[in-house]
Amino acid sequence: MKYSGRIVIISFVIILILAIRIYGNLYYNYPSLQFPLFGIFVVFASWLLGTQYDKLKFLSEKDSLTTLYNRRFILDTFPKLVASVDRNQKKLILYFIDVDNFKIINDTCGHKIGDQVLHRIANVLMLHSEKKDKIARWAGDEFLILSTCSDTRQKEMRISRIQDELKAASQEFKLEISVSIGTAVYPDEAQTLDDLLHAADQDMYSLKSDRKLS
Repeated sequence: MKYSGRIVIISFVIILILAIRIYGNLYYNYPSLQFPLFGIFVVFASWLLGTQYDKLKFLSEKDSLTTLYNRRFILDTFPKLVASVDRNQKKLILYFIDVDNFKIINDTCGHKIGDQVLHRIANVLMLHSEKKDKIARWAGDEFLILSTCSDTRQKEMRISRIQDELKAASQEFKLEISVSIGTAVYPDEAQTLDDLLHAADQDMYSLKSDRKLS
């Protein structure tokens, strides 16, 4: 959870208190060295208020289990990302990630282990993503990454690294953990979020079908 709300409100309150003290000293002979008991109380109250704001902002943008962004954040952010890639003549890659056989994991190992698996997958996705990427838990056992780049050849490298990391996680959990990842590129394959999701979903199921046939 970030501290932006607390920083903004505390900074504003401190500046306001200093301005009031200076004004009081100049026009009402208020002693400038007077212990600011009331000011400390106001700063503390402002910190608590800022904390509540930061919590609400965190809950409005993040998934509580994985701490990744949630669907609402992606829906709000997508137009800004599109405007940015258009302006900089780059491409936007959408990775749609589905956990393989997650229902079986939940049914055989329990929901507590299932939650741990989701949390570990989220950490793997964050580990193999760039700082500017937007990573979200889209729904249930589905994840999404929006990545701005100028070289789409990075896709296969990233997918390979994620799969390799999950093989190590499988050994740790003593059960098979894998994901299916479909991709779609803006503006080459689609130009809206819904169309990108559909294209990535089709790509993912095509890969799943190929895997079953092999």
